[in-house]
Amino acid sequence: MNPLTNTTILLVDDNLDSCDLLRFRFEEAGAHVVTAQTVDGALGAFRRCPAHAVIADIRIGTSDGYALLKSIRDTNAEYKAFTPVIAVTGFASPEDKDRAMAAGFSGYFAKPFNPTDVVESVGKLLSSPRNLAA
Repeated sequence: MNPLTNTTILLVDDNLDSCDLLRFRFEEAGAHVVTAQTVDGALGAFRRCPAHAVIADIRIGTSDGYALLKSIRDTNAEYKAFTPVIAVTGFASPEDKDRAMAAGFSGYFAKPFNPTDVVESVGKLLSSPRNLAA
């Protein structure tokens, strides 16, 4: 059985190549994948069908992953849930990583990244008892 069978992953990135690469790896691992290229699109998808985990770029068009993270955390609080959100970004300084982690991201990958590492990270996060979302 694939490690992410029966999980839904929301990928949020305005770079279609990044989305396609991650989608392929997550689907290989057995996940159902939903993609969005905007924060509004991601929030709509998340509210319709909450994902088990979210992978989001920090810079998404005219908005950012921080706004998306805040909205997901607000939704989590309303439903007493927790959804791991992992940042993938071209902003790759140690300060950028510290800011993302302090903001509440569950993980951080600087572009370019190995998509298999992202999939493995999600698998580990979802196997933790704290992270029982969706």
